[in-house]
Amino acid sequence: MHREQTGKTLIEKILVKEKPDIVLVYGDTNSTLAGALAASKLHIPVAHVEAGLRSYNRKMPEEINRVLTDHISEILFAPTDVAVENLRKEGITKGVYKVGDVMFDVALEVASKVKEKEVLNKYGLKQKKFVLVTIHRAENTIKETFLQIWQALNEIAKSGITLLKML
Repeated sequence: MHREQTGKTLIEKILVKEKPDIVLVYGDTNSTLAGALAASKLHIPVAHVEAGLRSYNRKMPEEINRVLTDHISEILFAPTDVAVENLRKEGITKGVYKVGDVMFDVALEVASKVKEKEVLNKYGLKQKKFVLVTIHRAENTIKETFLQIWQALNEIAKSGITLLKML
């Protein structure tokens, strides 16, 4: 499945037609790797946002995407000192820039615009008495794993925190 997604998202035809000076890829998705591969094979420089992030779990497709994308990128925008150090450990020191966590910055920006009282009222929640959880990694959607996560969340709920069901 992952190889099919990566193959289907190769953007070589677009890059040949548009002739960009650089290709900017973001994160660790299959399309991130596909864009980086296509650009690299066409000798177009690749810049990677969120470079250097590592889980060190090679069973995660995202981890493979991260590592390969970093190793074919010429410009690496790392969010943290740890990410910069991860790249250094892999022999990548040229073109590395610590730029901060773009996703965190976006979350802060969005949070500043949320009308908190409206959201709390809409879902019947009390301030600081709920947890919002996203469970999007493939390994977390396996029935046994998901049930363990759900059981843990129910334990949290027993502490008086309301769980917002967003399935």
